[in-house]
Amino acid sequence: MGEEILKGTTGAADIRHWDVAPPQEYFDELARVSKDQIIWGGNYFDLPPTRCFIVWDKGIAEKFSMAMCEYAWTSFNANAKLFRCMPQGKKGEERFHPTQKPVSLYTWLLKLYAKQGMKILDTHVGSASSLIACHRAGIDAWGYEIDPTYYKMAMERLERECAQVGLYSLMDGQTGDKLDQMGIFDIMEG
Repeated sequence: MGEEILKGTTGAADIRHWDVAPPQEYFDELARVSKDQIIWGGNYFDLPPTRCFIVWDKGIAEKFSMAMCEYAWTSFNANAKLFRCMPQGKKGEERFHPTQKPVSLYTWLLKLYAKQGMKILDTHVGSASSLIACHRAGIDAWGYEIDPTYYKMAMERLERECAQVGLYSLMDGQTGDKLDQMGIFDIMEG
């Protein structure tokens, strides 16, 4: 993974510049270029009904200033899912993006929905958590980030991740199929 994976475009560090609903053409194009979609904040958009929505329960007290959970609309024909994880993820995990999600959330989503040979497109990369989860699972991924400040920080985070030696490489000296090694097919729905 590298520069060709995460593309930056113009933007500003002020989130008011990019925290707006995309036009319907965006969703039409997303459906055209992808088989399935997971759209965070889907409750804010005019999307068709789905029975397979995802809720990320952040484990936050009701009186705290952050939202207690986030909602994702999906195109999957499956039951609704709930994931519980504190927003900061693991102790010491860096946070620099206002809507940053933990890598463990994307790892969980990949285990549920990814299939061998699949390619992932993330049009709102933010902090690169999705790309890190894909890298760890050995899944091809492409991401885009509109804000140059977040793009730079996400690239640095992704490059640090990609520079680490994987556990499986240390164990047997082979790259192998990381999806099978992770047991990703063990909990997939059919």
